[in-house]
Amino acid sequence: MDPEVLSDAYSRKGDALALARKFEEAIALYDRAIEVDPECCEAWTNKAIALNALGRTRESLECVERALDISPSPIAEDLRESMIGESGE
Repeated sequence: MDPEVLSDAYSRKGDALALARKFEEAIALYDRAIEVDPECCEAWTNKAIALNALGRTRESLECVERALDISPSPIAEDLRESMIGESGE
């Protein structure tokens, strides 16, 4: 199967879990998406959102930075700005 298609499928399943506030399970699926396609900006961004929801700010920021290294993303940029603003940096 095409890695991008498989990665997208894992990301969508992760999104459904994140909507149900099952963040740990969502993160596991985002990790699978990233394993299949390390350049999947969406998986990195959504993993960052789930990590942030769990209060794991440092890990979240690392994922946001990785997403932005891959591709510009208004969602990732907004998340990064809000996290930096919250930390007072």
